[in-house]
Amino acid sequence: MSSRMIKNRLMVGAAALPVLLAGPAMAAPQTYNWAGFYAGLNGGGAWSSTHQTTTVPCTEPLGTGYICATALPLTPNAAAVGAAYSGSFSGSGFTGGVQAGYNWQTGAAVYGVELDLESLPRVSAQRAGALPVGFVFPAGTPFSGSTSVGADWLFTARGRLGWAFNNLLVYGTGGLAETRLKTSSTYADSFGGVGSWSSIANKTGWTAGAGVEYALSKEWTIKAEYLYVNFGSVTAPGTVGGPLGYASALSTSNDLTAQIARVGVNYKF
Repeated sequence: MSSRMIKNRLMVGAAALPVLLAGPAMAAPQTYNWAGFYAGLNGGGAWSSTHQTTTVPCTEPLGTGYICATALPLTPNAAAVGAAYSGSFSGSGFTGGVQAGYNWQTGAAVYGVELDLESLPRVSAQRAGALPVGFVFPAGTPFSGSTSVGADWLFTARGRLGWAFNNLLVYGTGGLAETRLKTSSTYADSFGGVGSWSSIANKTGWTAGAGVEYALSKEWTIKAEYLYVNFGSVTAPGTVGGPLGYASALSTSNDLTAQIARVGVNYKF
């Protein structure tokens, strides 16, 4: 082989070397894999609201009711108490907890399940009014009290369905929500009438929302999420009593909804 041919082959090989070395760098970036088990922590704010409805049926025998009695024109008193202890009110506070879930991935489609356990703030309102018609008390007797509604914890079991843009996941979520719903109310008037009534019940409702999640590395992701939660209502029966054994029954119904905005961090195993 002539020296000229050897020189030409060396030049061709040298020219091809940069292309061979650049091959791995020019390859398409590796697609992030969202599939697998994960667990993490979250925290944020919860805005809870409730609608309260109170009825005073005035079913006591003649002359025994405190707020009102059958066959006497005292239903304006029942209406005044019912109106004072009805209506909507809201409040906000911190929520935080833990979550765990599992994802499957088919192409860019990501679907899975997630469980979480959170704190949930209570909401409260002050109540006030006057009894317009006199009975055992003077007409215009003022009364006041309070109502609080809330839950110590919130549990959700949700499906997640999203679309991955490599290490960015956009998803919707929805499913069941469970809580132990507590409601309590108090009443007191200037004539000595007092009352308190409450109820505690495990409630199953529903939740729906959406979020985005970003993979910082193979193991760690961060997310931002919004959830709406609805638990339906719980009813609390009670009694308002006064001097000489007079008493009137009443009943209060409260529902509870919440909007939650939170951020979180997950570790993917």
